[in-house]
Amino acid sequence: GVLPPVSKLSSGQVMYQFLSGYTAKVAGTERGVTEPEATFSACFGAAFLTIHPTRYADLLAEKLEKHGSDAYLVNTGWSGGGVGVGERMSIGATRACISAILDGSIKDVEFEKVSCRSKVIM
Repeated sequence: GVLPPVSKLSSGQVMYQFLSGYTAKVAGTERGVTEPEATFSACFGAAFLTIHPTRYADLLAEKLEKHGSDAYLVNTGWSGGGVGVGERMSIGATRACISAILDGSIKDVEFEKVSCRSKVIM
């Protein structure tokens, strides 16, 4: 599927995304990769974990709760369709999303809850 530019996540969704580690191998970052290729790596670093991934997820949820933090999933991949249909998110769009999160202006945006993803998106 194709993600929106920014999704606001609940604590449970943060843990799910963190544990899933859904990412992509991209041409130019790994040998032999010529087209984007979906892959999974628990906590985005499974090979380097010293304890079980769920413990890291629990720690993350504890920190979010303790500090009252919001969490966002920023799409830095494809927009408007898959490979061959859509296009890669521009650096400018990605920077605008990150800036809105960091400066707090994203809190002024109205989000729409999409049930198929159970994420709140803008």
